[in-house]
Amino acid sequence: MSILTWEAVAEPTDRFPSCHCSVLMERYDGELLVGYYAGEGEAKPDAAWVLTRRGQDGFAPLKIVANTEGKPEGNGILVEARSGELQLIYGTMHGRLDGKPGPGVRWVTCDLRRKRSNDEGRTWSDADVLDSEWGHVPRCKPVRISNGDLLFGTEYNDGYSRIWRSRDDAETWEMIAKVEGEKNQHPTMLECEEGRILGLLRPSGRQGFVLQTESLDGGETWSEAAVTGLPSPFAALDAVRLADGRFVVVWNRNPEERNPLAIGVSEDEGKTWPIRKDLVAGEGRFHYPAAIQTKDGRIHVTFTNNRVTIDHVVLSLDWLTSAEEGLRWDGSDRQIP
Repeated sequence: MSILTWEAVAEPTDRFPSCHCSVLMERYDGELLVGYYAGEGEAKPDAAWVLTRRGQDGFAPLKIVANTEGKPEGNGILVEARSGELQLIYGTMHGRLDGKPGPGVRWVTCDLRRKRSNDEGRTWSDADVLDSEWGHVPRCKPVRISNGDLLFGTEYNDGYSRIWRSRDDAETWEMIAKVEGEKNQHPTMLECEEGRILGLLRPSGRQGFVLQTESLDGGETWSEAAVTGLPSPFAALDAVRLADGRFVVVWNRNPEERNPLAIGVSEDEGKTWPIRKDLVAGEGRFHYPAAIQTKDGRIHVTFTNNRVTIDHVVLSLDWLTSAEEGLRWDGSDRQIP
């Protein structure tokens, strides 16, 4: 069996009946952390950003990290400095929160904040503001490139992603670049062998395909976002470079809906994606994935299962090229083939 684990990170409760937009990290000491926002629902005033860690007996109870009174917390990402300090970079929503979902109602009213922890995420500082201007939405994990810089991207309210950089191990951050071309969101970044950085992006214009951009100067400038051959229902994605050099992308391959959740594999640093397999299918929507490879070589993916749970899947590398089928959700049970 190449699919080793499929579990809920936490079951729904009265306090956290709904959840979305997970991030996933293996710390330098090997501990696995998962964070996301949870509460009554997206953009509801009680939406908090929560964190859990996985031990031998599974995931620990959720811990609230950010919970601004009367204001919803949005997407967040985790950063670990070489010192061991953890950072949460996230958005808090302001302004008009009622009305239908979408730009102008929820996400364009986010500022960009940071909290720090020096005890492995057990206690956290007060928030400091990285950008008080509304409009930034972080989404995908940061990447540390070969020169030591840390990079992450944000969706921005004009429809074009922004790239942030730290040159001092996450102590300070600066916004350095804009990704133009096709309208785009939520960049996930992968460094190639020769130092080129590939960015894969969620489409936000009229093109129903994953977009790509690249930087040849350490993230300082980026090519215009262009269409790839990966169809997308305008949904978030994530990608990871494996230790063997292959690239893996996790995304919704159906242009009409966020089902199934699929995995693609590239052996030429993102030029082509000849291997494409469905990871999760069934009843509902399986979306907003986060993906990493842990030190033991396994692939870990978290994703939103119908906005009720964040699910955690562990794969061996064999699954990527095997004939083994993916997972199926029947509305109540997790079925591993």
